[in-house]
Amino acid sequence: MLFYVKGGLKETEGPPPLRPDELLAHVVKEWETVISFRQQGKILGAYGYVDQPGGFIIYEVSSRHELDNLLPQLPMHPFTKFEVMPLITAEQALERAKQGKLSGPA
Repeated sequence: MLFYVKGGLKETEGPPPLRPDELLAHVVKEWETVISFRQQGKILGAYGYVDQPGGFIIYEVSSRHELDNLLPQLPMHPFTKFEVMPLITAEQALERAKQGKLSGPA
């Protein structure tokens, strides 16, 4: 299954929970983990934003359950707000359109 996962820092009141150097160390570990997941075949693509913290990842996993087990392994997980959307391929979207479906369960 394919999933689009958008991540960014949680909005919090008050000072950040980590010092800037600690936050940067977590970010480095985050991208190292993402690259490791990609090498394991769990990620098709991963992209960071230029002008703000965060990014998005296209996961290819067996189920939402597997994705839900991977996300907490990310070092920035406690500080990240995630948006998760299941995806279909262009070919699947074409087939659904031919069947008269624009959205809904696959």
